[in-house]
Amino acid sequence: MPDDGYRAGIRISLPVAMTIAGFFAVSIFNVIEINITIFFTFRKYSGLYFWSLMFASWGIAVHSIGFLLFFFQLCQNNYANIIIITLGGVPMVIGQSIVLYSRLYLIVEDKRKIRWIRKMIVASFLLFTVPPTILNFGSNSPHPEPYLKPFQVYEKIALFGFATQEIIISSVYMWEARKMLKLMTVESDRLPGRVMRHLIYVNILVILLDLSIIGTELGGVHEIQTTYKSAIYSVKLKTEFVVLGQLCRLVERDMSEYGSRSHNLSPIPSEPAQVLREGIETRANSTV
Repeated sequence: MPDDGYRAGIRISLPVAMTIAGFFAVSIFNVIEINITIFFTFRKYSGLYFWSLMFASWGIAVHSIGFLLFFFQLCQNNYANIIIITLGGVPMVIGQSIVLYSRLYLIVEDKRKIRWIRKMIVASFLLFTVPPTILNFGSNSPHPEPYLKPFQVYEKIALFGFATQEIIISSVYMWEARKMLKLMTVESDRLPGRVMRHLIYVNILVILLDLSIIGTELGGVHEIQTTYKSAIYSVKLKTEFVVLGQLCRLVERDMSEYGSRSHNLSPIPSEPAQVLREGIETRANSTV
């Protein structure tokens, strides 16, 4: 059996095996921490943002376990291993995009952008999830030759596709947050600018993490990339609480000042701060 990670069973050195185990441990630890944080952060266990966080985190754990079973043949049924990997990979990757999509509602007023991003996520599922899964089953069949090379190529295409999608969503979020914060700033102070810079830095970090996954795959270490990807997705999911917390604190400050000084203020176009506050309460259901 080949040891490149595209087929079940790998022959690797002890350092590589320890690296895979390390990324697996990071993924599982972060998933536990994320779930604890979710249940202590959210007031109501409902809404797209809540459930996308939950499913994305559970997907990370299942995906990591699936590859552990697949690589080290802890389960001898390779088709069962692939099913476990797929059941974890879909919510992990698509779920991350849905998490990003769900918080766009907080700041994006243009419904056409929301619909376009929703269609993009559906298209990415059809293009970058279904074909690789079929090729993965074929590559681990008794006659893998027709499937193995296409699977290796398509896996890289899928990584580029999902990374591009998340970069697009993050870019839309940063652009709209920038416009929203300008409207929310009634008097010049440093807080909105500091929050905006923080949000930009967080989103840039997410983009760099996506690029690091691609770099690992292009570096020819697919067996490491699979568990490294799970660890990175768990880190990206943890940044969601940083983003939401920053927005919530800014909105609470802005709304309290707006209420206390309303007689001196000109109307804020579309009352974006109020819209954001209501969006957080009704869609994200956060108590931050």
